[in-house]
Amino acid sequence: MKQIIISPYSRLLRNNVKDHPKDYPYFEEVVLELKKHGFELIQVGCGSEKKMLNVDRYEFDLHMRDLKVLLDESYTWVSGDNFFPHFANFYKKTGIAIFGRSDPKIFGYTSNINLLKSDSYLRDDQFWIWDDCPFESDVFVSANDVVSTVLSMGG
Repeated sequence: MKQIIISPYSRLLRNNVKDHPKDYPYFEEVVLELKKHGFELIQVGCGSEKKMLNVDRYEFDLHMRDLKVLLDESYTWVSGDNFFPHFANFYKKTGIAIFGRSDPKIFGYTSNINLLKSDSYLRDDQFWIWDDCPFESDVFVSANDVVSTVLSMGG
């Protein structure tokens, strides 16, 4: 069974709002659909993060070397705009990064599949803090877009 790492959340903002504007809101749907295709799904992140429903395994607060081992063992990864695409890029492991309001031409890697619904949703100041940016679910691609992208990778 092919393993896929799911890294759904970004670090909490300083103002402690619940819905981070970079967090992809449809991961639960993505997980359910990928499971139907026989993938094993592993959520990675920090212990303070919400555990997603229906993943097969949780791996929180891993040491970097253990996260690297998990990355090496995995078929691919799917992540929001957070730490994980940078980590995976360092080790040259291609995956899918989902963007909403931040520009993948600035923060993404050309070796990855960067999913962006539309440039029209990008925020004006790409380098400003996220604290005052509202969460908007409609700025992200659909769950079907993410699943079909995974499947197009040969899965």
